[in-house]
Amino acid sequence: MKYTKPPTNFHEQAKLLISRGLHADLEKLEDFLSRVNYYRFTGYLFPFRSENSENYVANTTFDQIKNLYDFDTELRSLTLSAIEIIEIAILRTQIVEKFTLACGAFCYSEHKNFSRAMPESKHQEMLKKIEENINRSKEVFVSLYRTKYVNDKYLPFWMVAESSTFGLLSIIFKFLPPNVQVPIAKQLNLHSRDLISWLHSLSNIRNMCAHYSRLWNRILPVKPIIPSEKYHPEFYSPAKINNDSFFIILAILKYLLDFISPEKQIRDNFVNLLAKYPGVLINKMGFPDNWQDYPIF
Repeated sequence: MKYTKPPTNFHEQAKLLISRGLHADLEKLEDFLSRVNYYRFTGYLFPFRSENSENYVANTTFDQIKNLYDFDTELRSLTLSAIEIIEIAILRTQIVEKFTLACGAFCYSEHKNFSRAMPESKHQEMLKKIEENINRSKEVFVSLYRTKYVNDKYLPFWMVAESSTFGLLSIIFKFLPPNVQVPIAKQLNLHSRDLISWLHSLSNIRNMCAHYSRLWNRILPVKPIIPSEKYHPEFYSPAKINNDSFFIILAILKYLLDFISPEKQIRDNFVNLLAKYPGVLINKMGFPDNWQDYPIF
């Protein structure tokens, strides 16, 4: 099948949406589409389509969908703010202290310092990505270090951590030796396997937020592990939390922040956000009606 749809201007896009049943003022909708890409906006409209049709269900309004779009914008900001705290605490602080104390300032540079699960090829790939990040870095400390220590091939790990992405640091955490990795997870009352999974999933969510992707009604491409019910019943009552939508992400953020920065009230911030946008259907994000009955919240 060959793609044959021609490009359209903002006026034509607005007329098309109205012809499909979206209740909107043509001029107001056209103005909005000139600032928010048609394809991005219709991602929020998709769940409001009639079955087996491109038309929208009765009484679907532009104000209703824009309200949802604005909610999602603020949800990304709330999520990214929480992830930032977790990223700095675990990936840019805890692993730096524990890994360097265990294996020295250049701990990451030698394959032997990582767990046996890390292939040599993976280590070389990691070093290449670290070098690329450092070479792109505009941080003054990088240029000062290289000017002063001209014979050193590597930067100390605390500099590397500040120059690396969340994704790269989460990979480093995955392959840390047990004597470094396990104590970090224990501080959070987690099995290291669970924390590895959570960091991987949060890395993906962070990328979504950074690229302004939709969180509302998103099926998670990277699904986090639900911890064992024996040690974490708060994820299983009143019923087991599904791991495929934003509900589990909010639960993970709340759990980690309770350890790292308990004064950050992400639950209250989320509740306030819902109050600001009362028409948002949070069941599309995996939230049951009784979500606030979960002990974690």
